[in-house]
Amino acid sequence: MLQFPTLESLRAPPGSAPSPRLKAKVLAAQAAVVFERARLANLLGAPFGGLICWVLWGKVSSTSLLVWLALKLAVCAWRMGIDLAQRRAGREEAGRWLRHYQAAHVVDGLVYGAVGTLLVPDPGSPLGILMAATVVGTASVGFVVLSHHYATMLAFVLPLLLPTVAYQLWLGTEMSLYAGIATGLFVLLILVDGWRSAAHTAATLRVRFRMNELADQRQQAMELAQQHSAVKSRFLATMSHEMRTPLHGMLGIAHQLRDTRQRSGAAFLQRIATLERAGEHLLSLINDVLDFSKIESGHVTLANTPFDLNQLVAEIGDWTRLPAQSKGVAFRLDSRLPAPCWVRGDAARLRQILLNLSGNALKFTDAGSITMRVRRRDDGQTEVIVIDTGCGFPSEHAERLFEAFHQEDASNMRRHGGTGLGLAISRELAHLMGGDLRALGHPGTGAQFTLRVPLPDSTAPQPADPAPPPTLRGRVLVVEDNPINAMVAEAMLARAGLGVDIVTDGLLAVERTAAERFDIVLMDCQMPVLDGIEATRQIRQREVDAGHAPLPIVGLTANATDDDRRACLAAGMDDYLAKPFREHQLHDLLARYLASA
Repeated sequence: MLQFPTLESLRAPPGSAPSPRLKAKVLAAQAAVVFERARLANLLGAPFGGLICWVLWGKVSSTSLLVWLALKLAVCAWRMGIDLAQRRAGREEAGRWLRHYQAAHVVDGLVYGAVGTLLVPDPGSPLGILMAATVVGTASVGFVVLSHHYATMLAFVLPLLLPTVAYQLWLGTEMSLYAGIATGLFVLLILVDGWRSAAHTAATLRVRFRMNELADQRQQAMELAQQHSAVKSRFLATMSHEMRTPLHGMLGIAHQLRDTRQRSGAAFLQRIATLERAGEHLLSLINDVLDFSKIESGHVTLANTPFDLNQLVAEIGDWTRLPAQSKGVAFRLDSRLPAPCWVRGDAARLRQILLNLSGNALKFTDAGSITMRVRRRDDGQTEVIVIDTGCGFPSEHAERLFEAFHQEDASNMRRHGGTGLGLAISRELAHLMGGDLRALGHPGTGAQFTLRVPLPDSTAPQPADPAPPPTLRGRVLVVEDNPINAMVAEAMLARAGLGVDIVTDGLLAVERTAAERFDIVLMDCQMPVLDGIEATRQIRQREVDAGHAPLPIVGLTANATDDDRRACLAAGMDDYLAKPFREHQLHDLLARYLASA
């Protein structure tokens, strides 16, 4: 939640200083106020100078008066020229022109100061007193007009008053001493009060600018929140649509399989295969979301192992060719890679990118062709270009395609499915590999995606002799509250030759492991009564208290993030396997802890 500070809290705290950028903004604002307020006073300077000359004409040298008036007019013109220049430069440049304005005010102050020194006909006469009062009055006007910036105010007032103070004190008469001391006290008052006024102006401007910044930040935060809300809504709508589609098929097929008359033959096997594909599609949707979350949090680690790039590309081609043919779309793989082509990198992530690109082309191409070109460039990068003749997209929308959950056609009537994460994930993975992914398209004529990633040359790894999967032996305690998951695990373990016991919560697991001997525990995490994390802690504590060897405990959970894995290991589990998992994955994991028959 945004919280706005009070005015006092926006002032710089003791010992701190405003940022250079804020100082520059405050100076520019002060300068703009000075220029604006001094504009009228400068325009009145010429007629006021003429009025002074008219009063003194015949009382002092006419030559001195004419020279003084010429100087006054020149200073007025100089100040006016600086004012015009800063107005043309813009308000932001007012601070730079203020230095020139201060120099002009020094000269203007000296010119006005001559009225109380060089142009005084008789210090003790009424006219002399009038000229001294004129100097003080002019200083007062200067103080009021220029008080928003201390240095500029001093540049005018001090050259104006100090010569008069010195002159009155030099005369040494009772009246002149009084006038000099009084004027000196007035100078002191101006120094103190002028500093306070300018400091208050600067503080007020700092508050205003900070409030403006806070207002801008609040507006940006609101816009960001609106964007996040839109993304969230898009995500929920997309995932709801995409998950309901395979779930509908899975439930429908499961209903059909209840019919005992349809439990044999090719149709039965076809329904089972369709059910499995629907489940794999649902899993891929969840994996997309998890992949994107890992990339955003910076938790993706890339492998760096040798693999045959030519074989990987060929597999992608085989995967794409059959569904393309079923749509009546021609597929062409234009690869100029040697066979084999051993490189070093993350084969799984590269396969994921290429599958996303080819799958995207298949999705949006109903007729025509799809071409995948693969080249090894002279700069060591691998370039893959996927070109289709599908619906395409406007060229100005190219970058939007890589936004999370983005769909060019996001309406409920859209023809094409998908989470809108595939391209976003693919580009981020390309960046993590040190490469890039770009898009080019035109409406109605197709699209082109270009992937470039550095894949250094490598040598083929030494082949390992494949070992046949051993039959395992041992007794397994499955801790699982979901009866379907428990049934699946029991069937997998039984096929591996293992004895299986099942309990439905963590408390029962703690009690059974205390009373009976098991070779390994497969522990779910989220369960009623006592969850798997706490159950593992209690089992480990009991083992420590009794001095027993630790029982292998493996977390089998649908919580599939890195944080979930770390939580399981921190609680004392030996290993972790995210649901859903394949039977061979479970077998390989168990083989690390159980003896073979």
